[in-house]
Amino acid sequence: MQIGMMNNPAHDPVAEINWAAGHGFNYIDLTLEHPKAAADLLDEDAVHAAITRAGLGVIGHTAWYLPIASPVARVRRAAIEEVASTFPIFARLGAHLVNVHPDAGRSVMGQDENTRLNAAAFATLAEQATAHGLRLIVENIVGAYESVAAFQQFLAADPRIGWHYDIGHAQVRGNRSHEYLTAFGGRLAHVHLSDNSGRSDDHLPLGVGRLDWKRLVRQVKRTGYDGTITLEVFADDRDYLLASRDRLRTAWNAA
Repeated sequence: MQIGMMNNPAHDPVAEINWAAGHGFNYIDLTLEHPKAAADLLDEDAVHAAITRAGLGVIGHTAWYLPIASPVARVRRAAIEEVASTFPIFARLGAHLVNVHPDAGRSVMGQDENTRLNAAAFATLAEQATAHGLRLIVENIVGAYESVAAFQQFLAADPRIGWHYDIGHAQVRGNRSHEYLTAFGGRLAHVHLSDNSGRSDDHLPLGVGRLDWKRLVRQVKRTGYDGTITLEVFADDRDYLLASRDRLRTAWNAA
C-alpha cells in the first residue's frame, strides 16, 4: 500500500510536491485546479523537475467542478476538452491513473438525461486517456449519484474505466461501503480516505470524526487491494495530516 497526499491548489504546486517528498509520502495526488495549480497556469517543466528530483509517484486529479454533463452542448464540449487537456500533462509527469468526478447537473434536466450525458463524457474521456497511456477512474460522490445503482451506469460506459473509491463520500448519510465494494471491488483502482461527521464530507483527520475508519480500511485490504490511498485531510495544520499518515500505516499493517 502506498500513501499519498493531495496538493492544496491554493499553494504553489512545486512547494507542495517538495513538502510531500520531505514528509514521507509515496506520491502526490496532483489536482489541477485554480487558483494556483490549474493546467493553464502550471509551470509544467518546474513541476516535472520537482517530481523527478523527489522520486514521487503521481496520481492525476482533475477539477471536480467542471460541467461535463451540462445541458448546453458547447459548454459540455468545452468542459470535456478541459479535462482532456490535462492528460498529456499527467502522462509526462508519470501518472498512470487520472480521476474525474461525475457532474451532478442542473435542475433543468432530469437525472436520466444527466446520467446519460455523464456516461457519454466518461466514454469519450476513457478513450482519450487511453491514448496517453492513462486509465480513467471515476469517483463516487455524495448526492445524486451516491447509490450503487446510479454509479453502475458510469462504470458501464467503458470497460477500461476504474473505480476511484472515496471512503468518506460513501459514509455520508449512511454506510454504502460494503455495497460499493461488493459491486465494484473488481474495478477498484484508487482510494481517498478522510474522516467526517457522517452528515457531510468534512475532510477531517483520522479519528477526529465519527467514522469507524479502521474497519473501513480493513474492508479495503480484504478485497486484495494493495494500491494507492490518498489522505484527503484538509486541516491548515499539517501535523494532523502527518498523524493521519502514521495512523493509516499502522492500521493497514495490523489489518
